[in-house]
Amino acid sequence: MSIARQLLHEVRPFFRMLEEPFGRSAVVPMYQQRSLFDDPFFSSPAAIRPPVDVTEEGDKYIIEADLPGVKKENVDIRIGNAGRSITIQGSKTVAKTEPGTQLAMERQYPGSAAFIRTVWLPRPIDSSKVSAKLQDGILTMTVPMAEDQESIKVPLE
Repeated sequence: MSIARQLLHEVRPFFRMLEEPFGRSAVVPMYQQRSLFDDPFFSSPAAIRPPVDVTEEGDKYIIEADLPGVKKENVDIRIGNAGRSITIQGSKTVAKTEPGTQLAMERQYPGSAAFIRTVWLPRPIDSSKVSAKLQDGILTMTVPMAEDQESIKVPLE
């Protein structure tokens, strides 16, 4: 991890602490409030893209992404870069409440929000055998690795 990235990672909780009194307010919930640090440099990765776990089990990868409240028709999964990356993208719609009935607002994206997440894999995958399932807000993908074309056994004469 680079020094700049490590420093930003350690300072991020401080920025969140500064932002909290300004970002959440029960006084006027009907107005869209902007964060004090609305710049992408200060944005929280968890708010922009869903958390993803990648595990390797034998000759396949298991990829799990948290997508709570997202319908499967709103999710698009793409395999790119010759089977080295998987991109999960989609949108989520949150029902808006009537003005005057909401007491507090903690979700950052009232209305609808789009998300995108790209996972880079160490080895290419066999895109014809990928399976994906969205159940209880968790996207689970089984991704088999492709045959390693770089290491071919050469017969001796």
